[in-house]
Amino acid sequence: MRRLVFALLLVVSAGCSRRGTGHDFVAPHYPDGPAGLKQLWSDVLDAAHKDEREHVHDLLATTILSDGELRRLLGPKADPLLPRYHQLMAAMVNRGAIELVGQIYEHKYDTIDSFADETDAAVAGALVEPHPLWSVRVRKAAENRGLRYDGFLYLDGKWRTVNQLGKFIEPPSAAPAAAPK
Repeated sequence: MRRLVFALLLVVSAGCSRRGTGHDFVAPHYPDGPAGLKQLWSDVLDAAHKDEREHVHDLLATTILSDGELRRLLGPKADPLLPRYHQLMAAMVNRGAIELVGQIYEHKYDTIDSFADETDAAVAGALVEPHPLWSVRVRKAAENRGLRYDGFLYLDGKWRTVNQLGKFIEPPSAAPAAAPK
């Protein structure tokens, strides 16, 4: 009897481990530059309009930097930031995806803008491998304001984000003042 129960548990657990989330997601390819980022976020907007929360989640998840990529970009500053980055990204792609769909529905957002991110000086200064940073705004066509997402960069043919990590990067210490002669 024990063997039968054990065999049954193995079969059930093997079936569960192979079962995905119920869908197959193939990440689209987006080009570099503001047009590519706008295309990614236009797909996010389109999925939100269709109330496809899982697809919004999947698209946002493609922007997560791996630990290796974050180390490559930030060098020794990356390791202490990894737990915070994981927390920020989990919030963005899980709860954030659902909230984004709700915001798009409630405010009737219909337009995507992508532009150079000049606000995240802490991240730009911390990058050991310089990359231009980009921002996205989700808004109504008739309005200038909306939701803003900063810290996107194009890395190895994919859009990635540092998602608010600049708040947790210590600014470089000021150079010591020269001693008077």
